[in-house]
Amino acid sequence: MSASVNQSEYPWYQGNSRLVDTSVQGKWLAAHILQIALIMFWVGFNTFSENQAFDPSLPMYDQGLVLIPHLAAEGFGIGPGGVVTNTFVYTQIGAIHMVASLVLFFGAYFHSKIGPSDLTEGGRGTTERFAFQWDDPKQLGYILGNHLLFIGFASLIFVAWMKFHGIYDPSVGEVTKVAAPGSTIGNVFKYGWSTPGFNPFFVDNVDDLASGHLFIGLFDIAGGIWHINVAPFKWEQDLGSRIKIYTPDGLIGTSLGGVAIMGFISAYFCAVNTFVYPVEFYGPALEVKFGIAPYFKDTADLADGFYTSRAWLANITYYLAFYCLQGHLFHCLRAMGFKFEKIPATIAADTSGNAIT
Repeated sequence: MSASVNQSEYPWYQGNSRLVDTSVQGKWLAAHILQIALIMFWVGFNTFSENQAFDPSLPMYDQGLVLIPHLAAEGFGIGPGGVVTNTFVYTQIGAIHMVASLVLFFGAYFHSKIGPSDLTEGGRGTTERFAFQWDDPKQLGYILGNHLLFIGFASLIFVAWMKFHGIYDPSVGEVTKVAAPGSTIGNVFKYGWSTPGFNPFFVDNVDDLASGHLFIGLFDIAGGIWHINVAPFKWEQDLGSRIKIYTPDGLIGTSLGGVAIMGFISAYFCAVNTFVYPVEFYGPALEVKFGIAPYFKDTADLADGFYTSRAWLANITYYLAFYCLQGHLFHCLRAMGFKFEKIPATIAADTSGNAIT
């Protein structure tokens, strides 16, 4: 695929289509950084907001909170029995996210307005190493590999957190450290294979939780090293040439598909797991219902119009995943040659009996 793309193929509302041309890779990088900045800002601002409204004397799950329950489950500000003993730590975490968002906002502005538009021109550090063309699968694999390294290291950082600080363990009602992460790593191969007592959605101990994150972290790092150094195999490139996966639409389509799958898994995990999402912070497990679409229903006795933190989180995650799934279908169909812009003409031709020109 050529570096230059005919922008007339895209309607005005597909604003990100301006990033298809690889000569504007700096803006592509800026868009990624801006996305992270917005997430950081949202987390920081809403942590402040939730902390102002939070009343430690009332059940956490009955106060419309989402972020503070996450922090509590990770062992921040929690004493025995899941009682919040320190709310100032939530302010500190909010402030860290706000400051980080400002740094990232500046980074997005820099790469959008100041830094090189074409990364092949170089820049600070190793910027030019992340320049790419849509028809260069090896370079795209290199970029994928670096993403996997970051994800793997993040998973290992969480393992270190569980070992040296600990997370809230609802089975004992206090923050518990994992003495030897990886000691039960063999159990990872039992989850998801119909082994009795090893349903992945109902993991119920800190040792398996730590071992699972250790396994995923090491696996992602190994995958990152592989993709950085090894080009896609011939059969993979043949697959790509057949469905044009090495195109902007193909890549964003597969990415959105992955996000959708993870979203559906996360939604159900949040709905039914009371270990990683303790009842003290999120409320009781939910029921899976079906109306116009599947949804998760509270089992707690709440006033009309009120929902637990678990219900908010599970349902919103599900609907966002469903939205990403639609994006996956849209972009993958485009990558395979489907022309959505021709639908009105096709309908008009079918109804009038005229052939499409």
